[in-house]
Amino acid sequence: MALTPDQRRVLWLAAFALVTLALWRTPVLFPLRCFVVLVHEAGHAVAALATGAEVVRLVVNPDESGHVVYRGGSVIITASAGYVGSSLLGAGLLALTPRPTWHRGAVAALGVLLVALTALYVPFSNPFGAILGLLWGFGLLHVGIKGYAWLPQAVAGLAVMLCIYAIYDFADFLLGDASQTDAGILASALGLPFLAMPIGLFWVVLSLWMMWRGARVAFRGVFATASPKPPR
Repeated sequence: MALTPDQRRVLWLAAFALVTLALWRTPVLFPLRCFVVLVHEAGHAVAALATGAEVVRLVVNPDESGHVVYRGGSVIITASAGYVGSSLLGAGLLALTPRPTWHRGAVAALGVLLVALTALYVPFSNPFGAILGLLWGFGLLHVGIKGYAWLPQAVAGLAVMLCIYAIYDFADFLLGDASQTDAGILASALGLPFLAMPIGLFWVVLSLWMMWRGARVAFRGVFATASPKPPR
């Protein structure tokens, strides 16, 4: 029996997820891993600006670390916007996978955002971050404008990568030293360092819920079959 377009989409997502997991720490996925780090830091920067803060700099390093320096704003929202923001974007792109007419706008908008943040806040002392941000930003903008036939697969791939990387980051809360994570930074800023683990676990639950909601939209009715009407 021939597969429907929706079923082929699910198989593509599953295949990409399996390949991603198999090649996780290999150089093949280095550009995608750096992209997710860039999105993570962009989430902090956007949240800082949205809450009235001044963003001083945004840095992404070749070792896949990064940070955003800002003054003012809401530390609760800004500190949360890295992990949660990446998960939200992944869930949103996942929910868009069955809506190809939206792909071009979403990808182009993300490209414009990355170019703007890179141009405004990545310092000259961080050439890796500047090149990374401009390449991904202009690349996404180009793809969004052109609307290539493979754009739906690309959107699905980015969605899967963001979700998997978010789950990978959760290990920092569950297995590592939570005090050295964004959750630890937030807990210390609140003067309650013992809350690092609870904050991290809350982010995990919230992010998993968003991913589940995105998956429900993406997979809704994919394997549903029309049930025969009972005879009268």
